[in-house]
Amino acid sequence: MNSRMTLLVSAIAGVLAAVFAYAWFSSAERSLREMSSPAPVLVASRYIASGARVDASAVEVKAFPRAFIQPGALAAVKDAEGQLALAPIAAREQLLANKLTKGGVALALAVPPGRRAVTVAVDAASGVAGLLKPGDLVDVVVTADEGGAPRTSVLMQAAPVLAVGKTFSVEPSRKEEEGSLLGAQADTVTLAASPFEATQLVHFELAGRIKLLLRSPGDVQRIPLAPISGRSVRAAPAGDDEEVRKR
Repeated sequence: MNSRMTLLVSAIAGVLAAVFAYAWFSSAERSLREMSSPAPVLVASRYIASGARVDASAVEVKAFPRAFIQPGALAAVKDAEGQLALAPIAAREQLLANKLTKGGVALALAVPPGRRAVTVAVDAASGVAGLLKPGDLVDVVVTADEGGAPRTSVLMQAAPVLAVGKTFSVEPSRKEEEGSLLGAQADTVTLAASPFEATQLVHFELAGRIKLLLRSPGDVQRIPLAPISGRSVRAAPAGDDEEVRKR
């Protein structure tokens, strides 16, 4: 009798163990399938420096197994476009929400490493009629007196605009949403410049007249341009018009 009871108990225990094992393995298999299923993740397509503004060309959407998606990872380009990187982001690194900011926190976050934020006074003529916005690229041209004759030189090319007046975010203001132009009444523009360029800007703001030339978005090409002095008019350098036609 005891032997039969022992066998029965053992059989029941074996069945229960098999049932529990099957349930556990089924659950583990479902969980594994879920974790291995792909999901969209936003990654950097190239290195993004700390303080740099993220644009669509710097990021792309990739499919990652859910098990390898980091907490807080973004999934769409619109979630990161226009924001500032709070820390360096390596190529192919997932973009996390806590590594980005929409701006409006501190202008220092928008200053690229090795650069300086330098502010110049502008008016409607020298500041592109007040139509500049943070994130624009400009050339900086200065005209100063040299031996009684004007001399015009290019101090900077493709300089990033960090701020217009006190506005240093690309997020539209309430006035913009109502149809007013950002910076229409701003009398200063802040640029990102190297220490040498910043020193020149400070000097020529007192010794000459500064004018900003707005560039097309993404146009960072540097063109060698000799200073213009005296009152003579020179022809455009070779290839200047051809380069424009290529675009």
